[in-house]
Amino acid sequence: MKLTGLAFLGALAATATAQGVPRPVRGPNTLVFKEIGGVPNNECLTFTNDGIIVNAACAWTHADRQVAPAKILGTDVLLVQRGWQQPFRPDLVGKTACIAYNQQLGTFRAEDCGRNDLLFVRYDIGSGRIVANGHTACLSGHDNRAIVTVDPTGQRCAQFTLTAVTPTPP
Repeated sequence: MKLTGLAFLGALAATATAQGVPRPVRGPNTLVFKEIGGVPNNECLTFTNDGIIVNAACAWTHADRQVAPAKILGTDVLLVQRGWQQPFRPDLVGKTACIAYNQQLGTFRAEDCGRNDLLFVRYDIGSGRIVANGHTACLSGHDNRAIVTVDPTGQRCAQFTLTAVTPTPP
């Protein structure tokens, strides 16, 4: 089912904490993001073993393509549905991952939602864009290897259509 505007957000509860670390409160939907004008036949955002976001074929039942809107202490974030194993991202093994803006690398990628030193990323329903919280950076498209790109100025942002899916276990 295609979703637009506020229909996919729903009401989110207050953030729970475990041992003082804020945990994300998941919204009611799990989504697949399809880049408008993305790589032909490979337009859907996908998380690699390294947590990098690339454009790949749309597959509604693959956890590596699924994202869920959530909140951490009232801040909108995007949870990554897939899980990680050694040796690819040892920092994400057994953790809940969110999309975050890595300013040093100039990219959006999967990071531990429990970190407090990152700018997490959200979907802006008004503009149809994926943006960093508290920053102008936005997902701007992809390079010639289908790796997503980020525009730190927020001037050239890609837009997406959303498809609600049944969450696939990581």
